[in-house]
Amino acid sequence: MSEKWPVQLIRLSRAFTVGVAYYSVINIPSLTSSFVAIFVALLLFDLMISLERIRGGWDVAKNVVKIVIPHVAGTAMTLVYGLMVGCIFAVLVHLGLPVSLGAILTAGLSYSLTERVPGRTSSTVGIVGGLAVFDKTYKLAASIEFFPEVGPVIVATLYGTFSALVMGWATGLLFGGLTRLFLPRGYRTVMSSAYKQPLMLRPIREVLDLEDDAGVLMTIHVAPDSEVVGSSLHVLELDHRYGAKVLRIDRKGGKISLPTGDEVLQAEDVLLVYSPKSRRIELENLFTAASSKAVHEFPQSEMETKEVQGE
Repeated sequence: MSEKWPVQLIRLSRAFTVGVAYYSVINIPSLTSSFVAIFVALLLFDLMISLERIRGGWDVAKNVVKIVIPHVAGTAMTLVYGLMVGCIFAVLVHLGLPVSLGAILTAGLSYSLTERVPGRTSSTVGIVGGLAVFDKTYKLAASIEFFPEVGPVIVATLYGTFSALVMGWATGLLFGGLTRLFLPRGYRTVMSSAYKQPLMLRPIREVLDLEDDAGVLMTIHVAPDSEVVGSSLHVLELDHRYGAKVLRIDRKGGKISLPTGDEVLQAEDVLLVYSPKSRRIELENLFTAASSKAVHEFPQSEMETKEVQGE
């Protein structure tokens, strides 16, 4: 029961967030679609409830901002691109472009442009915005006074869409943050578009871009006098030399998941490594004590003594 109540709370809060997001924008003039507010609210809600910590003062607040801002900015840019594309093709329809071709290109280019936006959470918002502008303006294409008439329509559409976007952000942040306060830990909603599917639910070959050689997960202890101590993962080139990938580093100070190449290995680190079976022994030897791998020559003094005795 202790594991079920947070999930039930998330479901209830998520449903309430959708309702509030919809109700907050129904009276906004020239709104392209209430879906814009609902979709963005859900994205921010899911991001907030997935946070590792939400209590802790200014440091935690800064981390929240660092996580949320890229997604907010990316979503805003997808909408901007979509609206721009919709406006451009509405003008081209006025100049003679077939309506069917204009609609197809609006949807297609809105999707293609928004797919390249860094930090984007989805291309859907951009497509909805672009098609909404196109739908409202292409009908004026036959009008002689096209540009004087289409200007106010575009401005009103931009205002309504961005107002819905802001209301969605505020709703998601508010209810996501409040819900997270009551949760014992961060929870990820598997079907959310706010982030990629959790690693444990994705095929390991998809996550790591693995080769065909059968691999194995192994735990390696870094010996205190190993030659790798003090070296970064980038310098060791484990991927290039052995086809191995370090998935996690357990250290006295905590755990480092999916470490970058800048991470410097320390004595007594425990590594979770994915390695081809054929390179396992080589990899284990790399992290063992340097003294255990050295080849000790027979002492020269003893060799001379044995030679004298032999004579």
